Amino acid sequence: MKRKQLIRKILAWVSVTVILLSGIGCSKAPQVDISEKTNTERLEEAAVMTLRLEEAAVMTFSTTAATQLVAEDKPTLTEAEVVNDTAIIPYSPLYDLLGASTHYDVELKPVSDIVKITVDADVYLPDTLQMPTLHVEPRDFTQDEVTKLFNALCGDTVMYKAQEQMTKAEISERIADVESEMKTATDKDRLKKLESNLAYWKEEYEKAPETVEKQISDGTLEERQLGVGEYLGKYKALDAYERQENYYTFTGKAFHVHGQTYDKNTKSSYDFPISGSIWYIRDQAFGQYLNYNVRKWIADETAVPADAAGLRMTPVEARKLVEAFWADNGFEDMVVIGVYLTRNSDTGNGGDRKVPDPYGDNSAYVVACGKSIDGILPPPPSSGDPHWAFESCTFTITDNGIETFNWGSPYAYGEYTTKNSALLTFDKVDEIFQKMMLVKYDISGSGNDLTSATYKVDRVTLEMSRVTNRKSSEKGLLVPVWNFYGSYYFTYEDGHNFGSDDREGFPSPLLRINAIDGSIIEPRYGC
Repeated sequence: MKRKQLIRKILAWVSVTVILLSGIGCSKAPQVDISEKTNTERLEEAAVMTLRLEEAAVMTFSTTAATQLVAEDKPTLTEAEVVNDTAIIPYSPLYDLLGASTHYDVELKPVSDIVKITVDADVYLPDTLQMPTLHVEPRDFTQDEVTKLFNALCGDTVMYKAQEQMTKAEISERIADVESEMKTATDKDRLKKLESNLAYWKEEYEKAPETVEKQISDGTLEERQLGVGEYLGKYKALDAYERQENYYTFTGKAFHVHGQTYDKNTKSSYDFPISGSIWYIRDQAFGQYLNYNVRKWIADETAVPADAAGLRMTPVEARKLVEAFWADNGFEDMVVIGVYLTRNSDTGNGGDRKVPDPYGDNSAYVVACGKSIDGILPPPPSSGDPHWAFESCTFTITDNGIETFNWGSPYAYGEYTTKNSALLTFDKVDEIFQKMMLVKYDISGSGNDLTSATYKVDRVTLEMSRVTNRKSSEKGLLVPVWNFYGSYYFTYEDGHNFGSDDREGFPSPLLRINAIDGSIIEPRYGC
């Protein structure tokens, strides 16, 4: 332990020396002409500023040597913060280098007396001495990736290509459903719509064949044209079903791939979103409302959460199942980011879709994954610029195993700007956080009927996230960011209330701070 304390003192000295040399935390970054430099170009300069100064400095002890010493003398479980024999806060040398502690609490005093902000958070840093900055672009899935996933998820199940044409028998079922609803419908607008539907299906019935020959899919992508009346572009796709005859009744396995649009019609004014996606479900009738509910991050993965329903598997077992899936199928760089709990409860967000769901009101784990960058994890999926979504990869796991798999908007990783970004020390991040939380959530003078607004920050993480180049919506930088996760809750004069427990999907950070220049990043805009 004495040797380790000495090493940490040396590391801290190295950090302070670098900070003093670079001017981070005590002077402003060099001014850049905004008209000549994009936001990502300015970030690139800021990220490498410390390294340029390090090269000119005479260092009596290098960070490389410190890294080797720490690697040789990494702490045991008892030297990390431990609760019930579980390492709650993993060890990271960045705590010393950035001057951060494993817990962060601060008192904030909003201008408005109806706003309350509490900060009582664990701080999670990656087990590394340095955080990179690198270029990313959107990419398509390769046929090799599709084949691996198709074989792994569909297994020996015979999967049929999507049936492009309905038979007379299938259309007869649609006609019967419409006629049945017309007998009980009382809304005039709905009746008018049903009459239109009935006319459409009767016309389709006359053109439909008695039978359609089934075609088996082997997972091979096919080129398709986008646009019927007007040629808009091409894309690679795959739609395969276990039960082709039940294609419209949502039962059995389904596997889909939709690639990015290419060979675009340059005369078209249609703005295509940048995204490729792979989607699989074990049974299409499974968990119709799972995606409409909050996904709660699980801190202790060793036990089944108290509010889980219908689960015996622990979160760590779900994690290991997914890790084994990646390893067994040759995806060595894909890792688990975190495990979340969600529930298949109908909260009213699911619309009026009437689909039988044998899964009932039960819970499931959502295991979020991503590509490891030098051992550093990306943040969990979050909403972003609709033109270019953040990369998202998730498994839904129950005691039965893998229920669903979704992977969207994969990145192509380009050149490094630097493998050792010039990071702000945590005291500077703290200063920015305290200021910007009060600015972002200041509701004074808003004039609404809000009676209270409560924000609670309970987790702080140093992660990687994408920043989009404002001059090119198809290029970006992957940069270190500080994510301040938490919850919010609002009440109104009329008794109405809502909060983060009512939101859909993964928890979004209340504040995201660029760890290089301290700028505030808005995930929904990708910058």
